[in-house]
Amino acid sequence: MSTGALPSAGDPKRDAGSHAFGVPQSSPAPRRPAGGPAGLVFDVPDVLYDATLWRRWLLQLVSRLGIRIGYADFCTAWDDELVEVHRGRREYCEALQSFLLGFGLSWPQVDEIEAASRIQRQELELNVRPLPGVVRAIDELAGLDVLLVAWADTPDPAAGLADRLGRIVPRATFKTVLTSCDLEYAQPASECYQAMIAAAGGDGAHTVYVGHDPVHLAAAREAGLCTVAFNFAPSTVADHYLTRFEDLPPLIRNWSERSSVGSSPRGEARR
Repeated sequence: MSTGALPSAGDPKRDAGSHAFGVPQSSPAPRRPAGGPAGLVFDVPDVLYDATLWRRWLLQLVSRLGIRIGYADFCTAWDDELVEVHRGRREYCEALQSFLLGFGLSWPQVDEIEAASRIQRQELELNVRPLPGVVRAIDELAGLDVLLVAWADTPDPAAGLADRLGRIVPRATFKTVLTSCDLEYAQPASECYQAMIAAAGGDGAHTVYVGHDPVHLAAAREAGLCTVAFNFAPSTVADHYLTRFEDLPPLIRNWSERSSVGSSPRGEARR
């Protein structure tokens, strides 16, 4: 679907179809969840499903109107507009209008794009599809003694994210579904990771965070979570890296088996 300013399929920052780009040379010493993992938190967009499709569609549309901007810069500018939207403090349509007007588009052009984008977003929401390996891996993880928690920076409340999850991995059982809208904080705010830790059992040392955004992964690690990167850029720093999503269950099982010798404090956190 790429034309003009659209990036190639190998765009390292945003292409959810590319699942790994090499482990950074200066990664810190990797940590493991102490005593084995008690909870597993997923930063859902671009980890469980491809969240880039609407952005790519919109970039194609504005490119046809003469706007020249690279994909990474396009996403950065749009993310800046979304901060307050994700916190539930700004209307999505207002952010989109501001974003489009910032390119110098006229109000008639903005109104036309906004109407078309609403239809496109609805279609993508109804037809969201999991990334390769996600359904099987989540199904396996749901059978392990680990709490599954879903998080998303989104203007939707938890019920909306839960509905979307039901179309991505219908067999999965998530103990808790969290969104920035409900919390009124968006990543990388520390309040987000404290909420994740609480939902996953109450101890960051026993909590694993699976994400793709380098800033969010760094913030999660700073908050004390063990981080696993998937669909990541070359500069991303995390404790562990997945080249395939289906490699996650064996990793979690390995940590659990290593901790099975002797007593583990995490059992109390789960109950």
